Amino acid sequence: MNSERYLVCCEETTIIPEIGHLEAQWTRLGVLLNCEPACDEPDLERVLLATTSGLRSNSRLLPLVVTWLVQYGDFVAKHRLKALAAELEPVDQATLGLLLECALVHNAAPDLRLAAAACRALTTPQPLFDVHRSAAALAAIAHRTAIPLSRRWGLWCPEVELKSDAVRPVDWLLHWNPSYRSRIIRKGDLRCSILEALRHDVAGQANSEAAVAHLSGATRAAVRKALAALVLEGEVVVTKRPGNLRDKSVTLRRVA
Repeated sequence: MNSERYLVCCEETTIIPEIGHLEAQWTRLGVLLNCEPACDEPDLERVLLATTSGLRSNSRLLPLVVTWLVQYGDFVAKHRLKALAAELEPVDQATLGLLLECALVHNAAPDLRLAAAACRALTTPQPLFDVHRSAAALAAIAHRTAIPLSRRWGLWCPEVELKSDAVRPVDWLLHWNPSYRSRIIRKGDLRCSILEALRHDVAGQANSEAAVAHLSGATRAAVRKALAALVLEGEVVVTKRPGNLRDKSVTLRRVA
């Protein structure tokens, strides 16, 4: 794929089906899929949420996304992903947990366990992929070939083989997603979750530290410490709210 030709793509707007849009986002993140990349930098945590349902109808995504997480798991804002996982339906939450643990088995960033621990296994086991749920014989095959890890999550799937040659190098990823440099500098820590939540979830401003704690999936004490660091880094502005002595608003510096 010629990245320059495909990434200068936004002059014309086309309607992309949901799974096509998901593949376009992963293409923008450096996964070699046969489609044009998304025109905008993906919201990584929400892409991972969308992937939980998308990969069930597109089994080739599983090894590709696991490989990406093994190589680039430090880009993920783990606290925010943990908080967003609460939005998922039970089968999607179990799929996210399986996806993250598959990556952890292959030595992905250990902090991904934070988000994986927030997920719950499916209580009624079933095949992971839609194709195996279409017939009893196929479901039996899925059950017979399922790895123990997938059985623990209640979603039967075979061993995941990494596809390292299907993921672009980090310089390509950062060239086409320059804001991700902020993610990797902080290795997806709580500061990263706060910044990404402010950017994507509340249009640059939260009206209280409590709101930031809710969005970033951390305690008030941990958020207060992380905010103090972000103030020194020049990333956010924390200001007292008129008539409220206890709480403060938090604004991204670029929005202030």
